[in-house]
Amino acid sequence: MSEPAATDTSRILLKTPLGHVHHVAYRCRDAEQTRWFWEDILGFPLRMAMVFDEVPGEDGKRDYMHLFFEMGDGNFVAFFDSPTDDIDESTFRVRHGFDLHIAFECETMDELKAWRRRINGMGRPCFGPIDHGFVHSIYMYDPNGIQLEITVKDAAYAAITEAESKEVHALLADWTKATRAHNVAKFGAEALDLRGIDMSQVDLSGMKATLKSHHKPGR
Repeated sequence: MSEPAATDTSRILLKTPLGHVHHVAYRCRDAEQTRWFWEDILGFPLRMAMVFDEVPGEDGKRDYMHLFFEMGDGNFVAFFDSPTDDIDESTFRVRHGFDLHIAFECETMDELKAWRRRINGMGRPCFGPIDHGFVHSIYMYDPNGIQLEITVKDAAYAAITEAESKEVHALLADWTKATRAHNVAKFGAEALDLRGIDMSQVDLSGMKATLKSHHKPGR
């Protein structure tokens, strides 16, 4: 597989916002347990399961598998199974939805309810639908403690989101004003005001000059 050709980046017009998520990636407890949930229950086909013995940019050996499950739009949810890492069961405790969740979209309320019945029937607790106004959602957890949401747009979705967008920055400004003192006391003003990284304070000595491509799909 050949590398992409070099391009004169000065002539490229960046597309903003970016078009789509290619993949999100998380750590998993066990590759087969994760495959069971994402492929057998949710129906995301396992497209790639790549085995590596080192992490680009890191010294030393590490055996791990990188799994890719394909969503209906051709994008992926990915996982790392790295059995020898120094982690324990606490890594996979259920996390609050405020800390981590992924939301997938279906087309109708009937389909949403059918998903709830399917997931419950496969032995994974699933609850809802919850009416959020602009969407209606059901919730469950995967075996790795990740909260998953399946959602359907409300009939008034377009009107609601359009109305929200007209005042979103004013609402954010009011929120920031109201919470600034609390967040400064908790995190410090320097942390809140940070908009970049002083690269002189970042140690990049461990990065390899050339990232070794030790396993590529198609080779």
